[in-house]
Amino acid sequence: MKFRHLNSKTISFVVLYSIFYILYSGSASADFLNQTVIFNLNPQYEYLSRTKVSATLRKISSNAYWYVSDDFWAGVFEPEKNLFLEKLDELALEFDNRIYPIERGFWGTESNPGVDNDPKITVLITKLIDQAGGYFDTTHLYKKTEAPESNEREMFFINSSSVISGRAKVFLAHEFQHLIGFYQKEILKNITEDVWLNETRAEYAPRLLGYDDVFDTSNIRRRIFAFQQNQSDPLAEWKNESSDYGAVTLFMYYLVDNYGAQILVDSQKSAKSGIGSINEALRQNLFSQTFSDVFSDWTIANILNDSSVDQKYAYKSGHLSNFRVSPTQSYTISGIGTIFSVSNQSKDWQPHWYEFNTLVGSSTGLNLKVDFSADMETNFRVPFIAFKINGQKEISFLPLNGTSATFFFKNFGSEIYKIVLIPANHSKTSKFTENDPVVSFNLKVQLTSEFEELNASTPLPQISPATSIQDLLDKISALQNQIKQLQKSTISISLTRDLSIGSKGDDVGQLQKFLINQGVYPEARISGYFGPLTKNAVIRFQKKYEIFPQIGYVGPKTRNKILELAD
Repeated sequence: MKFRHLNSKTISFVVLYSIFYILYSGSASADFLNQTVIFNLNPQYEYLSRTKVSATLRKISSNAYWYVSDDFWAGVFEPEKNLFLEKLDELALEFDNRIYPIERGFWGTESNPGVDNDPKITVLITKLIDQAGGYFDTTHLYKKTEAPESNEREMFFINSSSVISGRAKVFLAHEFQHLIGFYQKEILKNITEDVWLNETRAEYAPRLLGYDDVFDTSNIRRRIFAFQQNQSDPLAEWKNESSDYGAVTLFMYYLVDNYGAQILVDSQKSAKSGIGSINEALRQNLFSQTFSDVFSDWTIANILNDSSVDQKYAYKSGHLSNFRVSPTQSYTISGIGTIFSVSNQSKDWQPHWYEFNTLVGSSTGLNLKVDFSADMETNFRVPFIAFKINGQKEISFLPLNGTSATFFFKNFGSEIYKIVLIPANHSKTSKFTENDPVVSFNLKVQLTSEFEELNASTPLPQISPATSIQDLLDKISALQNQIKQLQKSTISISLTRDLSIGSKGDDVGQLQKFLINQGVYPEARISGYFGPLTKNAVIRFQKKYEIFPQIGYVGPKTRNKILELAD
């Protein structure tokens, strides 16, 4: 064998090359600053409907590559480029120090190192349509052999306009949750999730990170406005419109405030999709309610939002304390024999609010007769709110017999001055599409002297056969879990010190278990850390047993009461 003589320079090169090869031969080549890459785009979101764009790597942080599209960069005036890079530095720090660790700790991890065999996430900052703050496309998580348009990266896209405005962190949090959720649900469990529920979880991400704390700059502010433009948007149908985001965000706030964010986490872990996964999560967290119950209560809360009636009919977030929807239609009834007939078409989980009112004292001894009917093979629920002259509010359901009901509101005008009916179809539970059929329903309302004593008592919702049997089984299962939990849970608690915000330890975990058992800690997070959720639960406990001051501080009086109840 013949050997070629190598001089010292050649030897140095060979050594360096060997080191480089050792470092990178086991993985894809790492990206480097000022590297230019041609990325595939979704033309639906690109501002010029392009399918490709050239971008340059402007920053490398601990957990991400930060690419900026070249055409956007070329359009930035020279003095503003330094400002943009400063904002990019801030964004990268926020992602590395808060978004990345907090979301992974809460939801689980993304695919890592993923399809590109690189643990860093790729973020492409480019010009998108005005309506898009960013987007995530699952195409890029596959090899080109499976998806030819793939960029073969764990990545998402952020609208360049949001970097200067300071809103990019909200979109980063949202899109990163999508990246995590896809891996946790679809890759690990091979479950295709309903889009509306994916978006519900992603909309929780900014709230989780505290970005909604200041209302003026919050995500929730925009979502409230979007929802108000189309209040009857079907919750589970997804058209990628602003009102869709508004609906799922408001539902998320209601769900988390009343049942805890763990419902979102556990539904993501579930082997079921959509509404089925929410029902499973509710059972796991020992709630007797089903998704149908939660949805109906949410529709009531949207128009009532009054905790004095019941906590479940109100939003708990201060941002939503004054939020209420307007009736879909409102009718004033006066005079016996007056008849209003309303016909409408609806999709599943699409609420409508119909108000029927009269002048106080306008009638004596007259009643409001309500006839409701719907298409066959539907599963309508029709909650109602009866507003009484004495200030009380009666809330229940029309007693459906199959798909129809007749009900009388006694003394309409002399005892009751307004009713609100909220019909919604609860049939389909997963795999929603834009092409799902609509169903029809009819309301006929009239003032009459008739009255059927049979309906004089407070009605209960009639169970329809479609999904209601499963609802009953779900409730039975939840109650059984509650019984088992109570049977095995003689709360053992040892409190030898005062506890407050920032306290950590086993005694905090014991306190949290105790508060769950007391029914004052709906979030039900046992972390061993005394944070705002635990503080609020302590305040509820103090109010329940009239312990003062009611400030969420576990001092001697509160500790003594806890130890007394735990014995």
